[in-house]
Amino acid sequence: MDIVQLKYFVAVAESGSFSEAAEIMFSAQSTVSKQIASLEKELGVQLFDRSKRKVALTNYGDVFLTHAHNILENYDFMIKEISSITTQDNSKAIIRATTAMLPYNIISQVASFKKECEWADIHVEEFESEDVLKMLKDNECDLAFFRVGKFDEETYEKLPVLTEKFVAVLPAGHSLANEKSLSLSQLSSENFIFCRQNTCMHRHSVSACHSMGFNPNIIATSNHASNIFEMVSMNMGVSLLLKRGAEYAMTDHFADKVVIVPLKETFTIEVALARYKKHSHTKAALAFWDYVKETTTHTV
Repeated sequence: MDIVQLKYFVAVAESGSFSEAAEIMFSAQSTVSKQIASLEKELGVQLFDRSKRKVALTNYGDVFLTHAHNILENYDFMIKEISSITTQDNSKAIIRATTAMLPYNIISQVASFKKECEWADIHVEEFESEDVLKMLKDNECDLAFFRVGKFDEETYEKLPVLTEKFVAVLPAGHSLANEKSLSLSQLSSENFIFCRQNTCMHRHSVSACHSMGFNPNIIATSNHASNIFEMVSMNMGVSLLLKRGAEYAMTDHFADKVVIVPLKETFTIEVALARYKKHSHTKAALAFWDYVKETTTHTV
């Protein structure tokens, strides 16, 4: 049994015809028939029911088709992987991070690394989507900074960078604005402005409220802290943001309009650097990973 035979089998199974399979494989019908007959002889079972005009898979054929697809998929992935190793530029690495993660000193960390490793060609790309793990899997980038939510340890590897606390963001005129700290439960009757749905931030914010026994009344969402600050400053509601992100968004424009108040409860999100386990990694990507590992002090 070989890859070519599997391709002939799949062509017949998907077309339902030996003649059409021959056209798909750029081969003669007799060649297709011989390949299938050889395969059936090796397996000791009949893969196709040839009694009708359009050939159909037998029960054995159904089972074999699933495995054939998996084998061919793995084979194609292997060829692409070997090809990428052969052609890849070992000095280059693409790192992706969402714009909301810029407060985490990512740029300065990359700059420090490049001073130490001048040979490395590091590209940092801001991205609106938080689905950077899928980008890693699709080989669109080498490494990615992300906020840890659900994490598949079988598929990805992560390097913790820091753990970030949630804080409350209130209008300057709010009755709790002058508190040194407050309990999230004190905001249970407020209108909330959260990060947009289907993000790690949104899920953690809602979960924090649920843990305090209430369901937040979410009246607006945004993917940008500055927009959230703007809505809070106009007394539309209050928000939950990560401490560094909130401090980063606190420009002079909001200095007398919005306040950041620590929470008495400890709600956190871990920020980490991730890579896809099954991909080969360039020399530059490996070097940056090791650099972050050696220089990062995981703090809250």
